[in-house]
Amino acid sequence: MQIVQVSKDGTEGRVLAELRIAIPNRLVLSESLSICLERQRILLERAQRRMNETESLDALPLVKMPGKAESVSMTNVACFLGRNVMEKALNLLKRWLLRRDHWAIALNNEGLSGNTALYRDTTAIEDAKWSLKIPGAKDRFYADPFLWKGKDGRCHLFFEDLPYSTNKGVISYVALNPVSKTWCGTPQVVLERNYHLSYPFLFEHEGDIFTIPETSANKTIEVYRATSFPLKWTPHAVLMENIVAADATLHREGDTWWLFASVKEDSGLNWDELSLFHSDNPFGPWTAHAANPVISDCRHARMAGNVFRDAQGRLIRPAQNCEESYGAALTFSEITELSKTSYTERALFDKKPPARWSGLHTWNSNGEFTVVNIKMDLNRWARDQMIGTRL
Repeated sequence: MQIVQVSKDGTEGRVLAELRIAIPNRLVLSESLSICLERQRILLERAQRRMNETESLDALPLVKMPGKAESVSMTNVACFLGRNVMEKALNLLKRWLLRRDHWAIALNNEGLSGNTALYRDTTAIEDAKWSLKIPGAKDRFYADPFLWKGKDGRCHLFFEDLPYSTNKGVISYVALNPVSKTWCGTPQVVLERNYHLSYPFLFEHEGDIFTIPETSANKTIEVYRATSFPLKWTPHAVLMENIVAADATLHREGDTWWLFASVKEDSGLNWDELSLFHSDNPFGPWTAHAANPVISDCRHARMAGNVFRDAQGRLIRPAQNCEESYGAALTFSEITELSKTSYTERALFDKKPPARWSGLHTWNSNGEFTVVNIKMDLNRWARDQMIGTRL
């Protein structure tokens, strides 16, 4: 969707605001239309602000205006309705047979050299040797894996643990044996609140280890400090209040801390836009970037793990590609400009899941291992209750 100031002759225009919108349920026309109309209102407000703040619009992107739209025939409508009814009937059958959108954690255990390994190629993830090393029961899913390598050399994994009975996420933990390349024991809950938690981003500051789990259900961005790593965490600070922000991720460049997050506006989604904040301290106060939202595109907006530098020294940001569905694939982008007044990046490539899985998001590495999130459909009626097969 674009808001364009059209030239007098009507052949071209300047783009004042635009957004590639995430549509969660394309089979429900009224819901999809409602989302588009809400986004239209937000874009019109942004376009008005840009016109008021910009001295000259000549520097804005120039686009050719489309020609006359084709008329919609009854045949078009009938075909659309037929496909819609068939897809809905098929989805009803699938919901009875399968548990849709079940998440599990996959591990590459061949010994990697930093974040740069494996992310470079543009082939599907099945080309690498991955395995589902954490058995997952059908009564819950595991998502948003983050790795941490301790000073003693031990590898630790923190992730969202969501039982279907409560539909409320907690943060769980398991340790990795670097010799046998297996997880030690079963996951145990290390952080739980009376609201949903997910995406346990980890960072170190002045000798302490902190986590910023997603707490959008509480309309906050919260920080917890490890009082006895890795099992005990206590509240440390609230970075922001009265904000619905998903997947907050910190990155430090020089003396500046940057916070990336997908912020929900009004009744919209938080899949298709990315906002940026900066501070001299990881605990704030935070200043919103002058160009927020810096990304308005569901193909590479929402964060999918740590920002890192590759072998060429490029600053790489992994993001979720939610064009087809939530967490359908990963997009790796190079951040080419990062300042308090401007932000630019260029998409390098997507990485898609294997053919028999339906999604892929969250990509993190600690120098030895890389973990990802895999989405799948589970047979509700199968006797086997554990998920631990090879990819």
